[in-house]
Amino acid sequence: MDFDELMEQLEIETLDDFRDFEHFASLTECDEEIPYETFYRILADVDTETLVDMTDNYFEDILQGMPDDGIDVYTLLGTVKQALIGLAKNATTREERVAYVDELYKFRNWYIFDSVVHLRRLKDNAKRDATVSEALSLYRLEKLNEEQYQYDFSDSLDYEIDEYAISFDAELDEEYDEIDEEDDELYEDGLIDKNFPVIDGESYDDEEDY
Repeated sequence: MDFDELMEQLEIETLDDFRDFEHFASLTECDEEIPYETFYRILADVDTETLVDMTDNYFEDILQGMPDDGIDVYTLLGTVKQALIGLAKNATTREERVAYVDELYKFRNWYIFDSVVHLRRLKDNAKRDATVSEALSLYRLEKLNEEQYQYDFSDSLDYEIDEYAISFDAELDEEYDEIDEEDDELYEDGLIDKNFPVIDGESYDDEEDY
């Protein structure tokens, strides 16, 4: 698929139009081969905030539609999500944007083409294999009274997240920890009462105001 074909598939006329959840989902879940250069071109100039929001919303949508026997792949997808969000928040230079696109491109290939889920149809015990993407689509159809399956994700867990992506995720965790520590110091120093955090310094004793 070349660039013009992909733009038509995404139903956008210019790269500036690529800003919605639907565009991100269509790009990630396109079942045709997309050259890396074309994939990168779509994402190269998306502003950081939009990139973070689309990534977050897309993975939240996936995680909300997981079967009960998919706890391991749920954990894996949650880790991929956090790594990609960490990369997206820091994707302000070309090198950092390439790191984000690399990880998303790898995820897409695994999710749409390479992963293997073993399915067993409950009504007749018929067995077949599917990708994680297809398996989750089938699970969502179950809620519309379609056929029901048992899902075995054990052979779809061989997915390695780039150490670069993990380091960005760890940095974000450290930032949040530092914020929490600063808040605790304010409490410990007596600047803020944990039980009655009055910001303007006024007293609200029951008798004084009446």
